Amino acid sequence: MVSVVVTGWDADARLLRYVPVNGGEGGGESTVEVPAEDAGEVSAECGRGPLPRAGDLFIEGGRCQLDLCGPPARWCKAKRDGAAVRLTERDTNDRGVTFPATSLGLPGEEATLDRVQQIGDFLLFDPPGPVPGCWVRPGGLSGWLEALRQELAVAKARRRRRDRFVNPYTFVPFPARVVRREPAGHEWLAPGRLSGRLVVRWEFTGPAQAPDGSADGAVLRFPGSSVKGVVRSVHETMAGGCLRIVDEKFVPSYRDTASPLSDDWTLAVVSTDFNGQPLTVRPGEQVVWVRSGQLVAACGAGLRTGSRIGLNPPERKNSLGRYELDERARVTAGGGWVVLLTDAGARPEKRRDGSAALYFAACGHIPDSTPEAEVDEAAWRRFRQAVAGAREAVQNRRPARRELGHEKPAQAEQNSWVPVTFRGQVIGERKSVTGWFEEGDVLWVRRDRSGRVVELRLSAIWRHPGRGSLGERVPPDLLPCTDPVSLCPSCRLFGSADTQARDEDGRADQRAYAGHVRFGDAVSAGPVALTAFRRAPMGTPHPGAGQFYLSYADRRPAGRGRLPTREWGADPDRSQPRPVRGRKFYWHSAPGTHPPRHEAQEHHRPQMVADKLLAPPGTTLTQTVTFDNLDPAELGGLLAALQPDLALRPGGETDERGPTRLHLGGGKPLGLGSCTATVVQAQVWDAGSRYGDSPPPAYTPEVFVGAFVASCPDEVTATWPALSAVLGAGTVNGARVSYPPGADWTDRQQDPKRFDEPFAFFTVTSGMYLAKGEERPLLPLPDPTAPDQTLPIIHEDHKEYRPKGRRS
Repeated sequence: MVSVVVTGWDADARLLRYVPVNGGEGGGESTVEVPAEDAGEVSAECGRGPLPRAGDLFIEGGRCQLDLCGPPARWCKAKRDGAAVRLTERDTNDRGVTFPATSLGLPGEEATLDRVQQIGDFLLFDPPGPVPGCWVRPGGLSGWLEALRQELAVAKARRRRRDRFVNPYTFVPFPARVVRREPAGHEWLAPGRLSGRLVVRWEFTGPAQAPDGSADGAVLRFPGSSVKGVVRSVHETMAGGCLRIVDEKFVPSYRDTASPLSDDWTLAVVSTDFNGQPLTVRPGEQVVWVRSGQLVAACGAGLRTGSRIGLNPPERKNSLGRYELDERARVTAGGGWVVLLTDAGARPEKRRDGSAALYFAACGHIPDSTPEAEVDEAAWRRFRQAVAGAREAVQNRRPARRELGHEKPAQAEQNSWVPVTFRGQVIGERKSVTGWFEEGDVLWVRRDRSGRVVELRLSAIWRHPGRGSLGERVPPDLLPCTDPVSLCPSCRLFGSADTQARDEDGRADQRAYAGHVRFGDAVSAGPVALTAFRRAPMGTPHPGAGQFYLSYADRRPAGRGRLPTREWGADPDRSQPRPVRGRKFYWHSAPGTHPPRHEAQEHHRPQMVADKLLAPPGTTLTQTVTFDNLDPAELGGLLAALQPDLALRPGGETDERGPTRLHLGGGKPLGLGSCTATVVQAQVWDAGSRYGDSPPPAYTPEVFVGAFVASCPDEVTATWPALSAVLGAGTVNGARVSYPPGADWTDRQQDPKRFDEPFAFFTVTSGMYLAKGEERPLLPLPDPTAPDQTLPIIHEDHKEYRPKGRRS
């Protein structure tokens, strides 16, 4: 027997409606069909008085017994009344009855009382007993209280977001496997397969970067190839396709921690080079560190890397383990010493005691008569691997020209000089970091016992390569398709490129497969007014940011002398390289204002900004997509990639994340290009309707998408909740999307340069070793399905941040 309140009885259908009392907690209203042999007794019991009424209900073994021995009940609405709850009968004008909140099972907190009307109806016993009645709500009162607790926790997190941010990108997990099979081929339109055309309407829901070559007041055109890339990217994730574009050999590099160099390192001058690669250098005999003020006094405004000076070196090293020139020592212009100026951006402007820090430059004693030393080829390869991750080298990367198997960017052929500024004053000029050298350039070198150069670097604090390639960190089954008769779902639909020119035996076989879908250009119906703007810097995607890119079971900080936990090759990689988290997606976010996130600021490097044109929200484009020889599931996959809601949210269901959207055009990290795609016209043929007189098959997107969903293995559909979250228009607060800031949101407008500096965040959260102070475990990105996607803003004023002392 269970205590219930019977709310209704339909004698003809033998349906009994009731609500469980559950000691006053209640529950949802349920309906049970009463067996025919018990219907008479139940009908008689319900006829003893008006319903609803409390009693006992027994249902078991196909039998139903009812005893309405309790009082009648009234349907009431609940409303806060000060520190109590007032229950008022529905559809009446009485003042109701007031109860202490605790007598109705409610805690007395303000947040609960303020929301009491949200719980639902209350069945109030007449007269009330020790248990006044029960709540009518699925899950009962405890379910509502738990939902409220979660709502308040999310609201509390949102209140903290003034000092928190959302990283622009996240990751959809990889499926456990890829299902490959032979594609349909292009010889004939096979039975059961379809051809046709779709007319797609694209609408930008935010500002969009126009393609290069666009003109203000002209028809706007997005190339079909770029649209195909967008749709294929979604399809690969939704259908479980391979990683079509992946550099399996990629290994990142990282900046070294501040520590003195060993005695086998010295400065050198490049004496010969071949297309940017140093072949021989003239190594120095000694390195002395000199204050910038002494160098400026000697060389004046002409101070730059490679300047020649004269000095008398000190006899002993200081406490930092290096030769440092006394501040009273005289420095002259001209002589056998060569100056190396390096970027001052990472140097603290204050010491730990609060006093002003100084800029020291390394100066090497390299007379013109110094003999040359050969540079080992392996040293050059390691240097190229390390410099690939340097920020300035990435910024300076330009289209390359090939010469005898070498690649050298055009900018590396020029004398590109960059001012060195420290504490607001220009010290001199340094060579821009391109990763290439020419005769006369100054660099650090390390030689072996034979005198051969075995290691190169551009500064005393340089970079080192990680360990464990990208190919080792993704599931082997997801590596690009290479066999044209065994392709993943995306390669079967969109095609597979042959990226391997020849086999190891020198044979050249064709392994590409032509796709079954062709995308025409997406074109506006008429002229579009475009706005010129200078786009803010957008760095090259960097999987070496292991803190965000890798999966972590162990987030502990590194031990003494060990690599920070975030680095590829750190201790958590010992048994097996940590895998990449998944496919990278950008959140949908508005560029914002004060200042707009997509517009360049004064502090941005000129070589990193670009002049672009912006299309306004609401701009629409129309495109024709043709397809041939697809089965219904493959056509459904194409439709789902264009309109993800068809598969991810069937039946038009919506939630707080809003509808799904795609990204089209450049500037995704800056909030540009959010859009929707809608199939507005469709024609479908089979062989009989295309080549004969048979009627064409019906275009039923629900049936096609249903076939696609049914074709996807469970390992793939398990990733769909994450995909639905990252494509959702309202999953994150777009106004809080930013790369890790160096200042609070309230300071962004007044000091945008400081806001754009992420150094403090990564210093505190990357899992590095600290000899003193609190441990700093690694802080990864939240799971894309987590309700709170924010991370804390950390800047130099926070107590967690501690600069690492004076650096040179």
